[in-house]
Amino acid sequence: MQKLENFIYSVKYLPPILYFGSVALLGYDIYYDLTNEIEFLNVYTETPLIIIFFLMTYLGAKNIKRNNSK
Repeated sequence: MQKLENFIYSVKYLPPILYFGSVALLGYDIYYDLTNEIEFLNVYTETPLIIIFFLMTYLGAKNIKRNNSK
């Protein structure tokens, strides 16, 4: 897990791209499902996006907690 976290933070704009990209795709999937009543993303692409969203949320909360304790 530490190697993955170090890789994500090593690339300058990767954390915001992963977080906001997953939020945008999941939001568009919900919107598309409500308006057209068919799914935009299938299960095989939606599941990794959900995992990436929660991983980036966890890393962001961990980073905020570390900065507040200093």
